[in-house]
Amino acid sequence: MPTARLRLRSTWSAVRPSGRSACAPSSLKASPRTTPMRCKPRAERSNRSRLSRSTSRCSARPRPVSKGGSFSSPTIPTSRGSTSLSWCARAPESPMQSPRFLLALASLLGIAACGGSENGTDSAPRYNVVLISMDSVRQDRVGPYGHRPEFAPEIAVTPHLDALASEGVVFDQAWATSSWTLPSHMTMMTGLSDAAHGVVHDYVRMDPQRTTLAEHFSAAGYTTAGFFSGPYLDPKYGFGEGFDFYQSGMMPEDEREGWIRDRIAELEADRRAQGLPPGNPQQDFTNMRDRLSHEDITSPRINEFGLNFLEAHADQPFFLFLHYFDAHYDHIPEKMEPGLGKRFDPEYQGDFSPDRWYFNPQVRGFANGRPQRVIGDRDLRHILAWYDAEIHWVDRHIGQVLSKLDELGLAENTIVAVVSDHGDEFFEHGNIGHRTTLFPEVLKVPWVMKVPGEARAGARIPEVVRLYDLGPTLVDYALGDSLPGAEGTSVRPFVDQAAGTAPFEALGHLTNLQPAGAGLFRAQTQEVWRDGRYSLHRMLTSQPFSNGSQDKVQFSQTLFPGGVPYFAFDRQEDPLEQNPLPPSHPEFKKAVERFQLAVTAHQQHHQSLVESPLEAIYPKAMTEEERQTLIDLGYMDASTGLPDAQLRIPRFAPYPTPRQIK
Repeated sequence: MPTARLRLRSTWSAVRPSGRSACAPSSLKASPRTTPMRCKPRAERSNRSRLSRSTSRCSARPRPVSKGGSFSSPTIPTSRGSTSLSWCARAPESPMQSPRFLLALASLLGIAACGGSENGTDSAPRYNVVLISMDSVRQDRVGPYGHRPEFAPEIAVTPHLDALASEGVVFDQAWATSSWTLPSHMTMMTGLSDAAHGVVHDYVRMDPQRTTLAEHFSAAGYTTAGFFSGPYLDPKYGFGEGFDFYQSGMMPEDEREGWIRDRIAELEADRRAQGLPPGNPQQDFTNMRDRLSHEDITSPRINEFGLNFLEAHADQPFFLFLHYFDAHYDHIPEKMEPGLGKRFDPEYQGDFSPDRWYFNPQVRGFANGRPQRVIGDRDLRHILAWYDAEIHWVDRHIGQVLSKLDELGLAENTIVAVVSDHGDEFFEHGNIGHRTTLFPEVLKVPWVMKVPGEARAGARIPEVVRLYDLGPTLVDYALGDSLPGAEGTSVRPFVDQAAGTAPFEALGHLTNLQPAGAGLFRAQTQEVWRDGRYSLHRMLTSQPFSNGSQDKVQFSQTLFPGGVPYFAFDRQEDPLEQNPLPPSHPEFKKAVERFQLAVTAHQQHHQSLVESPLEAIYPKAMTEEERQTLIDLGYMDASTGLPDAQLRIPRFAPYPTPRQIK
C-alpha cells in the first residue's frame, strides 16, 4: 500500500489544481444529530494575496454517522479550472521592505516573507496534512517530554504520541501565543501572533482580509475538513474559512437542548428560592453552553467524523484538522471510561469530587479578590493523575487516527503534526486553569511532527519555536510554499540543522476586558517575551473606551505591584519562572533591549496588514443553531433574527514599545 500511495503523489502533480469549484455536488442529508458543514466559494486573489470573500455560502449536513458507517461527502472534481491564483504578488514597497528591517526581521524573529512566483503559485500537493490540536495539554504531562504517571509509572500516558515522536521530531521549546483557546487556535490557522490577528477577546472574529491555513490548502487543490469540539472554535469566529467541511463534534443538538433546558430550569429554581429575579436567557444559554463543553465527552465523535472522512478521501490530497477537547477541565476520566481514572491513581482513598473543578470552593477561595488555594496536596495530586488519564484518553483517539492512516496506506505520504493550544495551571503561580497568566505551565506546549522521508526521525529541536510558525511549516513541507501574510516562518531550517539559522524569539499576549464605570470599558493586557534563555513579562492598560467606538484603543505600559516595570526570569536557572531577577541583574537591561526590538518588528508587521471595516470583525451574538435552540426552549420568538454582537469592542492600536531601563 505505501508504494501505491507514493505513485499517487506523482498523479497529484500531474493534475495540480489552480482553482476549485465553489461548492462540490453533494447528496448530503439533514440530520438533527449534526452541525452543518460549511463550504465557501473561492475567488481569485487580489494583488495583495488575499482571497476575496463572497457573502454567499453553501451549507450541507451529512447524513447521520454511526460507528462503522460511511461518511457521505461532496465529491471532488478530478479536473480543475486553469486560472492560477496569485499567492504572494508583490505589493508596493513599504517601510517593512527596507533592507535594514528585513534583515532584522529574518535574523531576530524569523517572520516569513512572501514566496512563490509573481503571477501565481507553482506549488503542487506533495503530502496530505493532518493537524491535531489537544486542547489544554501541558508539555510536561506527555510522554515525549519525559512524563510518567506519579501513581502508575508502568503506564505510558501517551503511547501513540510517543511512537509518533520516535518517527518524527519533537520541539522542546514550543510556545503558544496565549493561554486560552480562541486566540491560540486563531494563531495556528493564520500564522499570526495575537496582536496581529486581533482575536484576543470573545467579541471579535477574524478579519476577512486574513488568509487561513485551510484557505491556502484549499486553493492549492486539497480537500479540507475540520472537526472541532469546543465552543471557541465555532465558525462565527472565522474558523470555517477555507474548509469544505467544518463540523462540531460537541453533543448533538437534540441531546444538548435537553441538557441546557434542565440546567437553566435548575438555575431558575435556585433564583426563585433565593428571591432573585429571573436571569437573562441569552446569557444563561451562553454560560450553560460553556459549562456543557467542560462536561461533554467528544473524542469519539471527532474520530467518527475524522476516520470516515479519511476513508472517503484517501485518493485525494487533503488537509484534516482534528480538535480534541477532553483533557480540558472538568477532569472526569471515569465518565469517559469506567475505571480509567482509577488506573492512574489506584491507591487513592479520598473523596474529593472533580466535578466543576474550576468553580469548586473545595479547590480555591478568594480573599481581597485574589485566589487562595484550599485543596490539600494529596487531593491535588489525585486531580493531576486524572488529568493524565484524560490525556491518555485523547492519545488513544489520536492512535486510532494514526492506525487509520496506516490501514489506508497514507502514513508514508501524510504529514502529522500534534500540538496543544495552551496548558493548565495547578497552583504553580497561585491559581488554576488558564486565561490568567503567561507562565510556562500555560504557554509551553507539545509539538510533535512527522514528515515522512524528510524530517529526521527521533530528532529533538532545542530552539524556540512559536505556534505562529506551525502553519508556515506545514505549508513549506506540503507545498514548498509560504503562507501569505504570515508573521511566523517555517521551522524547517532547525529540523535540517541548516547552518546560520538565526534563533527565534517568542511573544505572547493575554487580554482581559474590565468595566471602567459610566458604561465604559478598559482592557488589561499581559505581554511576555522569551528567547532561548530569558523571559520578560510586562503589563499594559488601555485608556477607557466606549462600546461601539470607532477609535482604536490606546495602551500604556503600567507597573506591577511594587513599582516594578518588568518581571524577568533566567529560564535556565529558573525554568518554572518563580523567582524574578532584580532590575540590577546584568542581563536585565539586555533582555529589555531585545524585547524592544521584537515588539518594534511585530508592530511593523501588524501595521502592514490591511484591515476591513469594523462591522466585518463583529461576530453575531449567537449562531443560527444556538438561536434555534433558544426558540425550541421558549426563550426567543421564531420571528426574531440573529441578534448582533452585544459588545462592539474597538480595534486595539499597536502596543507601545517597552520602556527602557536606565
